[in-house]
Amino acid sequence: MAHKLDEIDHLLLLDRTRLTMSLSEFEIIRLKRLFNAYCEIRIPRELNTKLRLDYRIRGRHLTLYESRHHHEKVDLWYSTAIARFEKDPHQQVWRLFSADRNEDWLPYHPHPEDRDIERLLDCVTDDPTGIFWG
Repeated sequence: MAHKLDEIDHLLLLDRTRLTMSLSEFEIIRLKRLFNAYCEIRIPRELNTKLRLDYRIRGRHLTLYESRHHHEKVDLWYSTAIARFEKDPHQQVWRLFSADRNEDWLPYHPHPEDRDIERLLDCVTDDPTGIFWG
């Protein structure tokens, strides 16, 4: 019986490890280059003082945000989550999620995963369903 419990504890530990695995330094550098360029290109320079795209990398996730100035307070920005990309380290695929009005994450059904994050970013850009940009 103790052997069976040890095996179950080991599997639970593996599952927890899988959930908390971070991206490699190489992947982070690659993502920063890709998303810095994307955010810079998507918003015209003349709108940079009112609107911008940002992203945050945390663990295995990259979240894309649209940020706008508060209409009265110049130094205050409000951010809205647009899309989330999640790396599955075991299947070596990226998954794409859209945010609902409560910023809960829902799988993007037309193209939920891909080995190439650029193809998923193209889905966000093209947005045939209107789920990301309205």
